[in-house]
Amino acid sequence: MPGKHHMERKGDVPVFGSYDVVVAGGGLAGVAAAAAAARAGARTMLVEKQPFAGGIAIAGMEPSICNFFLNNRRELILGGCPHEVVDRLVKRGGAPTAWRNHRGHIIFDVEIGKLVLDEMLEDAGVEILYDTLVVGVAPDGGRVRGLEVANRSGLQLIEAACVVDATGDNDVAARAGAPLNVGPMPHSFLFRLGNVDVDALVQYIRDNPSEHFADRDVGLTLEEALAFYEETGTFLFHHHAAERMRLVQGPIEQGRYSKQWGPFHTMDAFQVHAIRASGTMVVNTGYFALEEPDGARMSHFLRQGRKMAHHVAAFMREHFPGCGRSFVVATAGALGIRRTRWLKVAFTLTREIYDTGPSYPDAVGRGVVITKSPMHLTDKTFDIPLRCLLPDGVDGLVVGSGRGASCLPAELLRTMPVTMAVGQGAGVVAAVAAKGSVPPRAVSMSAVRDELRRQGVNLG
Repeated sequence: MPGKHHMERKGDVPVFGSYDVVVAGGGLAGVAAAAAAARAGARTMLVEKQPFAGGIAIAGMEPSICNFFLNNRRELILGGCPHEVVDRLVKRGGAPTAWRNHRGHIIFDVEIGKLVLDEMLEDAGVEILYDTLVVGVAPDGGRVRGLEVANRSGLQLIEAACVVDATGDNDVAARAGAPLNVGPMPHSFLFRLGNVDVDALVQYIRDNPSEHFADRDVGLTLEEALAFYEETGTFLFHHHAAERMRLVQGPIEQGRYSKQWGPFHTMDAFQVHAIRASGTMVVNTGYFALEEPDGARMSHFLRQGRKMAHHVAAFMREHFPGCGRSFVVATAGALGIRRTRWLKVAFTLTREIYDTGPSYPDAVGRGVVITKSPMHLTDKTFDIPLRCLLPDGVDGLVVGSGRGASCLPAELLRTMPVTMAVGQGAGVVAAVAAKGSVPPRAVSMSAVRDELRRQGVNLG
């Protein structure tokens, strides 16, 4: 319980406690990792810099989980923690019950999402430190023995037999000196509008079918998008479809809107996630460049992003049907970072491997192969091998976030369902390693896979 830990000191730093597994980062992947480790019998601590779990989905305000749980025959492939998160959202009234009937995005309520993730962690027996930043690692030769963290109590040490880096940016791996790739990729800043007449917006699309494009994002046809809305009360504007919509391009040609604003470009991307019941709409438009985590630049983009949100909201009030009386309800508390640093190891999960779907004896998860663009479900599956989650030259550490794994392209495993699968696999590996007093790369894969199956993971 908070405030009841016995503080010892190691050097100048007080020891908060000792755990079997410590998970750094409480995004969706970190929640899955921590819950899985605790359910595998490990005493587990989750450390998260935000005052709540959810990462990009919650703080970054991207409340839509791509429905990559089922293959194109409507068979459930992704079980375990990813499926549990959606199940809990539905039971809480935060996501549509009919999500299985439609492909596309499972659009959910952000505030209910916060409750659901808290409950999932608590039910699993995970200890949690929110509002806590990882500032360093506790090294022991080439092995990580815990994390140095900072919060209102000051600097503290959390000892661990095994650490999961679910920060998304490989913050722990970087501090431990693991070889990492770094490369540019566009990122975005999101915000939510309230008092939106979603019916009016959808009616506009219904009356102007030429404004709907099915070759972007998940590629819902107009018929699919409208059926999705009628049954779930949620609506999706495909990302980048507005680059060809007169609704947006007309005002640009008239000089009433611009594709560039401040540090943001592609201001006509306009991915929109709308919920009829609450009259809210999350807007994802505009990109900025950030190659690797940089405190000063991230602070700059957060400030500029809040200004950009109100600029875009004013445009939407004037030009988007149903948005005439809308207002900015909330702006994101984190940047929409797609990836920055990812593992550099001998094995790389490539697009070719992903597409062909070979089986691996060290697989810790399994997902549905999705076509490139638009993203359509197939009848094929792919394995997530443990070897692409283990940093070279560092032991006692497993990467537990999809965008931090050794992949090419680097974002191959970053979609929400898949990154949760990565997290669950990493959490079980960490628990088995801690309980067996062995490094993660020396775990018994039969023990890992038995536990994953026990937790509902479909390994084929």
